Amino acid sequence: MTIASWPWWHQQTGPHEYRIRELLRAIWDLHAMYGQTTWLWRGQPNAAHNIVPGVHSRIVPSERLDDAQVLACTQDLIDAAKRAALDVHEGVRLPDLALLAMLQHHGAATPLLDVSLDPLVALYMAVVSSNAEDDLHDGALFAFRRPKTIIPAFESSSFAKTYAALPADQVVFYSAPDVSERLRIQRGHFLTGRVAAGFRTTLPLGIEDPSEGLANIWVYRLMNRRGEVRRQPRLDQGTDVAVFRVTGNFKTRLRAWLEDRSGLTPAFVLPTAWHRPHLDAFCQSHGRKTPWPAAV
Repeated sequence: MTIASWPWWHQQTGPHEYRIRELLRAIWDLHAMYGQTTWLWRGQPNAAHNIVPGVHSRIVPSERLDDAQVLACTQDLIDAAKRAALDVHEGVRLPDLALLAMLQHHGAATPLLDVSLDPLVALYMAVVSSNAEDDLHDGALFAFRRPKTIIPAFESSSFAKTYAALPADQVVFYSAPDVSERLRIQRGHFLTGRVAAGFRTTLPLGIEDPSEGLANIWVYRLMNRRGEVRRQPRLDQGTDVAVFRVTGNFKTRLRAWLEDRSGLTPAFVLPTAWHRPHLDAFCQSHGRKTPWPAAV
């Protein structure tokens, strides 16, 4: 099956070192120079994968994906975590969303989509993977416009009530409390939303279809006109997501550059919860590839 390409920007010509430098420059220009929009960043090491929350992937093999299934599967996860007393964090009982944030960062399939305020952390996630097969493929770095609707860190409503209140046509932003070292180190935040059928996503996100040519994609127009005196393309006329191609041949060099310049390593960005060894085991048993509903 042929997978439709992302509408991604990348420097297509020139030596590898030049193309890598231009990729880094483009990412930083969007992050720092166009300050009228706050960007949230996400890296995926295999561009074949769509923008899909873990719980959506877990449901699809066995059930039709809809909001009722997402709610049921997520509630099962929350109930199991509470039975295991994982909702008690350093003496504090976590509300549902904060609990989901912690579980998400240790590998459980939740309706939360990881994003970071730091583009370098997200880029590192696009060049590092526990699956060696990903090193052979292009990765993707996504920049999401920060949604205007924000869920408070310690939102005390149940997940069911919070999910029912989500708008049908847009994602919302959740800035969780620091319930894990991974969340703090990665400057992690989350997007969540209702189920929606879109181009390469199951969330209500606007992603351009590049079938009419990359030259018409807004991030291409913006990146290719940097430095010109004439009026720049308006960012509010673009879609919700800008995509950068992380070329597979560049991953080794980008990883070395990031580790040398930023001190990022897999052990640093994904520290083991040594004081809670059961947390990782629990989350692995409730991951994307775990069948749901569980066999009885």
